[in-house]
Amino acid sequence: MVIPREVRKALGIKEGDRVLFEIEGDEIRIRKLRNFLELEGSLKGKPLSPEEIRERAEEEIAKDAL
Repeated sequence: MVIPREVRKALGIKEGDRVLFEIEGDEIRIRKLRNFLELEGSLKGKPLSPEEIRERAEEEIAKDAL
């Protein structure tokens, strides 16, 4: 599927980015999914183990999917 240039530019979508299509009634929404590296600095507090980081990142990604 080709996403029009104006839409890609407005959403900051580049080649290789992941997007989410949401269907609501007779409309489709397109959302850019954030990648793991974009979450850097969003976790505050004590240092986390790699497993805890992955869990927190998955929670953030799941929020984007809602």
